Amino acid sequence: MRDANLIKIMIEERALVKLIKTIGEKEYSTRDLLKKLGAYGYGHKLLIKAEEKGLVERSNVKNKTYNKLTKEGKKIIKLAKEIGV
Repeated sequence: MRDANLIKIMIEERALVKLIKTIGEKEYSTRDLLKKLGAYGYGHKLLIKAEEKGLVERSNVKNKTYNKLTKEGKKIIKLAKEIGV
């Protein structure tokens, strides 16, 4: 994904950027992540959207779904730090 697309996501999807920053370099189960965000229904929709945009990778292990950032998700964090978002 080009940097222009990442910047567009950062401008249009502020909640998505917050979700990505929360995940950071760690891997969270969906339940733990949503608890940390304090947004269960909306947070889950954001996770699905982030996965569709290729920012978050989700994997199932023993009835739990784990979420971690892809390379593109990590790029958004880097760009956000550079421009102060």
